[in-house]
Amino acid sequence: TTTSLERINYFMSKCYDIVKPAPAPALKLSPVHVLEGHESLINSCSFSKDGNLVVSSSADGTVRLWHAGSGEQIASFEGHDGTMVQNCAFIPASSKPARKSYILGPSSDSDDSELLEASESDSDDAMEDQPLIISASDEDIKVWGVRDGKEKSTMLIDCEGMLQNFALSPDGTKILSNMDNQCIILSTIGRSKAVTLNGHEGAAKSLCFSADGSTILTSSTDGSVKLWSSESGEELVSYEGHTDSVWKAAFSPDGSRVLSCSADKSLRIWNTKTGRELCVLNGHKSPVHLCAFAPNGRWIASVSKDKEIIVWDAKCGEELARMTGHEAFVWNIEFSPDSMLLLSTASDGTMKMWSLPHGKFLATLNAHTEGVKSCSFSPGGKALASSSHDNSLMLWNISGCHYSSYVETLAVYLDSRLHQVLPFSIVKIISEYTWPDLCTELDIEEDYEPQEELPDYDMGPVHRRRIKSCKF
Repeated sequence: TTTSLERINYFMSKCYDIVKPAPAPALKLSPVHVLEGHESLINSCSFSKDGNLVVSSSADGTVRLWHAGSGEQIASFEGHDGTMVQNCAFIPASSKPARKSYILGPSSDSDDSELLEASESDSDDAMEDQPLIISASDEDIKVWGVRDGKEKSTMLIDCEGMLQNFALSPDGTKILSNMDNQCIILSTIGRSKAVTLNGHEGAAKSLCFSADGSTILTSSTDGSVKLWSSESGEELVSYEGHTDSVWKAAFSPDGSRVLSCSADKSLRIWNTKTGRELCVLNGHKSPVHLCAFAPNGRWIASVSKDKEIIVWDAKCGEELARMTGHEAFVWNIEFSPDSMLLLSTASDGTMKMWSLPHGKFLATLNAHTEGVKSCSFSPGGKALASSSHDNSLMLWNISGCHYSSYVETLAVYLDSRLHQVLPFSIVKIISEYTWPDLCTELDIEEDYEPQEELPDYDMGPVHRRRIKSCKF
């Protein structure tokens, strides 16, 4: 079958004027800001919803807030008492954390853990309407006010084992974490029992909330993937088929499918509600430890321990691209918000940018000196934050990557006297003929009558249309 890119290239080859410059060299990108302040390795970083702020957490026990535009440090939250802070995130503005602090410990009358009242929060304005940040260490989970920098809520963790993962529900009212074999759901908005998820026979390796927060997805070394109710902790579906540890599981953007990857070298796609296996993706030669859906739901990216990255068609499971180039273990992959870029980060400090869906290499972001643990695109996709074990947090301008996905140019006939040359990377120009679902903000004049006879390239209606204006 002809791919979308092949159809586009065919259209270009038959168009009136084609300019094909020499392939552009890989982009050379340098960080715009190097944010200094953390005294130990940085575990996580993320942008605020408006893209103006960045929050980071570190093994030095602090959470720091930065201005994304200037790189200036706004605040340092130091209530974790030097304990390694594993994760941090912005809480939606609508979330209202509890005033009181709680202890997470064993319940006296139940097998479940329970949130037991400990003390009033030191802050009298804990419910004040302001943006909030949540952070998690091995000993406690805290909520902070962005404007005043005050601690709003604390949950002290009194369980055996180390906090390994951290997920926040979309509305900010629940926290999901796992300690060894045990997964626990905590509430951020009031005193209630912690819900324990019991069902896996091995250690939980990944966990996430669905888009509406009603369900939870977990994967385990026992080879299973499970769907749970986030309210009751009831097991709803078990996805069986992998023959070895399942390292990662994720929902599709619309929640209708589940994706999983395993040490058995395969990926599998499942129907979320029924648990029916829809597709098995075989192609990796080594155990697969990372996988993700693109935000548009059309592509899947996966990484195996041999450092190879594969992009797949999410609908039919067809392999679209196979990318190599990393010389060290790939720690993380992240899609840009528009699904057109994929970033991969490695244990040697390098990051690589690829265009999608066909995996063209665009740039190596090579400024960190040790492994890049976390990365985050800004909501608009023009900026990138990366955090590393070299104690540094870096901000990058990556807008050039979006316009370097393709180097070909397309000449569009406007009238007998003028040809308008437009970058082919602006795929919306020709999307009407190939990707109708992407055709937006184009003003096209139908039944256009050119002033002179045009070559007959058997392109049908293309000769009868004129692009009057477009927005990028």
